[in-house]
Amino acid sequence: MATYRIDHKTTYTYSYPVTASHHTAILKPLSNESQSCSRFSLEVSPEAADLAERMDYFGNTSHLFAVQEPHDALVVEASSIVTVTSEAVDLQKLDTPASEIREALADIKRTDLIEAKEFLYETENTRKSDEVTAFGARFLAGDAPIGKGILALLQAFKDEFKFDPEASDIYTPVEQTLSHKRGVCQDFAHLMIAALRAQGLAACYASGYILTMPPPGQPRLVGADASHAWVSVFIPNSGWVDVDPTNNLVCGDQHVAVAYGRDFSDVSMLSGAVTGGGEHTISVEVTMQPI
Repeated sequence: MATYRIDHKTTYTYSYPVTASHHTAILKPLSNESQSCSRFSLEVSPEAADLAERMDYFGNTSHLFAVQEPHDALVVEASSIVTVTSEAVDLQKLDTPASEIREALADIKRTDLIEAKEFLYETENTRKSDEVTAFGARFLAGDAPIGKGILALLQAFKDEFKFDPEASDIYTPVEQTLSHKRGVCQDFAHLMIAALRAQGLAACYASGYILTMPPPGQPRLVGADASHAWVSVFIPNSGWVDVDPTNNLVCGDQHVAVAYGRDFSDVSMLSGAVTGGGEHTISVEVTMQPI
């Protein structure tokens, strides 16, 4: 078990004033069987004319707000205290054949799996292709034990791919990530999800934070952390299991989940529309501090 304070600050700076803007923020960490958000605040500058909280289709908390006065900068600051109780699942012990899981998810009579079946299908960001299918088949074809197959897939991201912030943007297709073997956490999550779905398995996109450790002897840097993305895989009798392809990890209490969806487009932490503004720059500062 671990408790964290998370401060997340996003600053938009515009080349000329925005006359009005409308935004959706998905920044409040989830409260579920794995973690509990005991405190959350959201501050907007200039002050939002209205601020409404709602739960979306996937059970994530979103905040809708509008700024109705001219402004050349927008600052959104979220602060949370979260306790994580989950522990990493031992995937070596999950030996259900992948073929058995595929059959269960494809069985139209299995109404108990309806929620998981929603995450079987490709999206714009998780396209199925021959190359993506072949990549997933290396680890999860036939009767491969699900746990060992997922571990092997995670290892492949470590051995074959390179973390490279300059190699992609939010629109990079999974085919490019697979062919170039480069990208960031969002790219690796999308590719892993696409590979799993191509094998008839249910997988969803997770957005949140991961505790980062400074070099030995160095203090933690304020604002140096970042939001993170990983993957959740559905395994009957075990439920959803979170894994991190960027770091070759089965997620435990070092990950804090904010939202789950089909892909990045469902869980973007801050989105919206503005009138005016011209060109803009964005800066993000995140500090995740153990309490």
